[in-house]
Amino acid sequence: MLHAKKRSREMKQRTMVLAALLLAAQPGVQAATLKVFSSGGMYPVIESLKQDYQQQSGDSIELEAAPSMGDTPQAIPNRLKRHESADVLVMVDYAIKPLEQAKWVDSASHQVLAHSYIAMAVKQGTTPPDISTVAKFKQVLTSASSIAVSDSASGKYIQSKMLDKLQLGPKTAAKITVIPATPVGEAVAQGKAELGFQQNSELKAVKGITIVGLIPPAAQQDTLYGAVITRSSQQQQAAAKFVKYLQSDKARSVMQEKGLTPY
Repeated sequence: MLHAKKRSREMKQRTMVLAALLLAAQPGVQAATLKVFSSGGMYPVIESLKQDYQQQSGDSIELEAAPSMGDTPQAIPNRLKRHESADVLVMVDYAIKPLEQAKWVDSASHQVLAHSYIAMAVKQGTTPPDISTVAKFKQVLTSASSIAVSDSASGKYIQSKMLDKLQLGPKTAAKITVIPATPVGEAVAQGKAELGFQQNSELKAVKGITIVGLIPPAAQQDTLYGAVITRSSQQQQAAAKFVKYLQSDKARSVMQEKGLTPY
């Protein structure tokens, strides 16, 4: 009787193993390898979540840094124009609209993920200036010898709108250097600029700087980050599963940890 039960258990185990192997062999359930292009604001978040998602889903993530806009070859629109393959794009949300118009992405898959705010940084070891009020912030900008900004959303805003809001003229504008495709914080850490401005989450990922804080509300811009699936992706279901994961409690917690505000 005991031997019969043991044989029965062994047969059941073999059947379960065989069923699992057959299931894994079916094309529809094979593990996917997703290529994800992410701009700087969300890159530290996805980098932190990558291992958890891979363990949870069985899928693999190939994460590549890619600015949401700009003239560099690495910028997402330029990469898509060259027909580079990608499954999911995580980027400045308003920059997704032109990609939808070009029919490079699936509009129905578009999800807003987080709010991001601009912060200011100085080289580590430098006394952080007081930017607690608009008046003090303007004085810091006026006194600075050099200012670094990104070639993406925050930098474009600072150059095209913020200086006008603060009634700062050509003298301040002339101090600005645009840093393409690399973190602004690195330029500050290397002493190439006295002040650096970028999304808070991007600055938090850089060593050798001190983040002074978010710029004052009257000068601030709320930038949304979103995710969207490319039309060219051959793994639409796996891509959709990953985008859904980016809206999970785990992902939202990491966003907060990295300096973003979940949407």
